[in-house]
Amino acid sequence: MTENTRRQIIVLDNVSKSFSASGKVLNNISLRIDQGDFVVLLGPSGSGKSTLLRLIAGLESTSSGTIKYDVENKADRAFVFQEAHLMPWRNLKDNVSLPLELLGKSEQERNAKALAALASVGLEDAAELFPHELSGGMKMRGSLARALVVQPKLLLLDEPFAALDEETRFRLGEEL
Repeated sequence: MTENTRRQIIVLDNVSKSFSASGKVLNNISLRIDQGDFVVLLGPSGSGKSTLLRLIAGLESTSSGTIKYDVENKADRAFVFQEAHLMPWRNLKDNVSLPLELLGKSEQERNAKALAALASVGLEDAAELFPHELSGGMKMRGSLARALVVQPKLLLLDEPFAALDEETRFRLGEEL
């Protein structure tokens, strides 16, 4: 595809976000994300990167401006937070398969896809472990596997590699 024919996935038009406690965090942000783009947000801590990702994910609403999606189905979007947010009462495989469970997929399909997603992040041997039995890096890789299990059209990552060792960070970066 040429630059002019690439499909727009997300378009932000003059998006602003304010919080009552901290005031305006984002001011008139306009951004176009095309299919196949790999976008990186850089800035100091507290500059609004996570807020912008949460807006794009549909987890927050804008104070002003608009966000238009070509990826209307929320099941086609996945978000990996800065922290793993795994459910302590579910083993890793069941945590990873949760999005498929919510989509009504069969247990057989959920298990097969969850194990494949765990293998893609190097955790196939940890499938039956519970979050309290995992290191911080393993939890984050589990969280990434949970996002990848639905094969989203839009993958939003909020510093998911921060808790990983250098070798694993490099391998997963290459995988993405």
